Amino acid sequence: MYDVAIIGAGAAGIACAQSALRKSLKAVVFDQSPDTFGGTCLNRGCIPAKFFIQKSKTHRSWKEVLTQSREIVKKIKNPLLSYFETQGVQFVWARPRLISKHEIQVDNHRFDARNIIISTGSKPQRIIDHPRAMVAEEILLKPDIPDNILIIGGGYIGIEFASMLNSYGKNVTVFEKEENILGGYEPSLVNRLKLILEKKGIVIETAKGVWDEDLDNFDLTLLATGRCPSIENLGLEELGIELNEAGWIKTDSNMRTNINNIYACGDISGKKFLAYTAEYQAHLCVHNIAGKEESEDYSEVPECVFSTPSIAKVGVSKEEAGQKNIEHRVLRSNFLKFSSSYVYDDEEGFIEIVLGEDDKILGAATISGAAGELINAFTLCIKNNLTLNDLKKCLFIHPTLSEIIPLLSRSSSE
Repeated sequence: MYDVAIIGAGAAGIACAQSALRKSLKAVVFDQSPDTFGGTCLNRGCIPAKFFIQKSKTHRSWKEVLTQSREIVKKIKNPLLSYFETQGVQFVWARPRLISKHEIQVDNHRFDARNIIISTGSKPQRIIDHPRAMVAEEILLKPDIPDNILIIGGGYIGIEFASMLNSYGKNVTVFEKEENILGGYEPSLVNRLKLILEKKGIVIETAKGVWDEDLDNFDLTLLATGRCPSIENLGLEELGIELNEAGWIKTDSNMRTNINNIYACGDISGKKFLAYTAEYQAHLCVHNIAGKEESEDYSEVPECVFSTPSIAKVGVSKEEAGQKNIEHRVLRSNFLKFSSSYVYDDEEGFIEIVLGEDDKILGAATISGAAGELINAFTLCIKNNLTLNDLKKCLFIHPTLSEIIPLLSRSSSE
């Protein structure tokens, strides 16, 4: 009998296997094939997408970057899979089905496990059927792409792909059904970013849906309209595992389902759709299986949209602070008065810091070519209850974009 059976080898499943090894738990992992090992993020999501974005700064050949991206994916996944196998983690390349709280069936074979973790992830929604339409991630496998592209959806996936394709010289239009793009981000920052993207030639139309346009007017339509749970043929209904109204697996704060030895983590739990939160949830699952009884905590989780430039946030926004009647003030600045912005071509950069009582750092948001890196510093500050005065004491290397953080902090009191 296995200590833990892991269904799905994406970001969450891989992290489960890593934690199981550290806990000396005997583990078996189920996934469709070695090709799908690594899940969406590694194979056709965040890793290749960000690689395309990074390479667009120096390359204009989509086909060349596609070849490089596939090689990068192999360099990451092949050694990792080999490592697991040499450490004794068993992989079963098939779609399994739960037949009891301790039994998993694959064809005519049954596997027994004391604990089961479901980490089957999510899949993109296909809201239309059109001969020139595909989900956004599929374009990362295409050697040739047309010039005139419509993207349906102005969330983080839609905006990232819009920036990426624009960088490769494509004509890009984005339709977003809501009144603004990037719901969940501070509206004033989103509007600032929208203007920057529009100056680059990206057409962004809000309050507009897929049915408001003849798709034949575009060479290709990419769907970036959200994700749905990947739970087909797992046997969840027969086993009585509870789902929420949207079809995601319900879990408690320990990542347990309503069946006490069955856990769920990653996208399939419907809580956070990020690779790093999936990994965090995976570690919680294994720690709780090992008797640690740790609860999830998503406070101060940073988020970033890798557009060009990027936008990132962490903690409390100024809008949230106002809604919750939190005493606060906001320290903000563009990057133009800092010399490093010229060195690193980040003259459109912008930052704001939300400060609470005694200038405790409550949140931050930034637009920058390095937004994903900059916001991590504020995550550290918030998690450790640091104040603006603590930042003022820091000396960061010059010239760097990160030095803007202490420089802005000191300038606020001069």
